Amino acid sequence: MLLKLIAFVAAAIPAVLFVRAIFFRRPNRFSGVASEFKKQVDFAIWIFLGLIGCIVAVAVGKLAWTWWTAL
Repeated sequence: MLLKLIAFVAAAIPAVLFVRAIFFRRPNRFSGVASEFKKQVDFAIWIFLGLIGCIVAVAVGKLAWTWWTAL
């Protein structure tokens, strides 16, 4: 009896997943909005990292200039 129950559950899993995919999926509009938001967040992160890189480069340049002129 236990093996029959396990076989029934194993056979029902693909059917449940199929019904869930058909009737309970997210709307495409939300997916598009989420994708666009993710692109904008990625772009903002790249801009932030670029600004941090520029600040570090200027700081290293000033440090090197100070060290070079002190000699």
